[in-house]
Amino acid sequence: MAGKSRFVLIELLMEVVCVTALLVMSALIAFQSSTAASALTSGRDERHLAAMKSDLQRVAEQQVLHYLDSSEFAHSPEDLSFVSSAGVAIELIGSEDGWAATASHERLGDRHACAIFYGSVPAPSTSVAPHGPGEVFCTE
Repeated sequence: MAGKSRFVLIELLMEVVCVTALLVMSALIAFQSSTAASALTSGRDERHLAAMKSDLQRVAEQQVLHYLDSSEFAHSPEDLSFVSSAGVAIELIGSEDGWAATASHERLGDRHACAIFYGSVPAPSTSVAPHGPGEVFCTE
């Protein structure tokens, strides 16, 4: 009987070690998956910001072309026949002396916005204020 009880005790210790190892592995996997999820979210936000910046730079290029054709700045994205990237909304204010545009993304909500201006125009409708003409500025 003494030999059999030692064997059961060793089996019990091995099971405890295995269960502990499984718990530690589960905790590590949970930690890694949560870290990966936050990294994916921040990468997605950066892609949306890049799309907004790119769209505003394209608006600036098209405003130059529109001005060369008609000697005035466009008052709306429709005047430029501008099609924005998926999820990006562009607001455009034009005057005789300049223009301003703001961009937002439906997936970023009010957290981020970008703006650009040229000439003397009213301030963009958002809290984003570029430092100089032709500069795309985004909130962080």
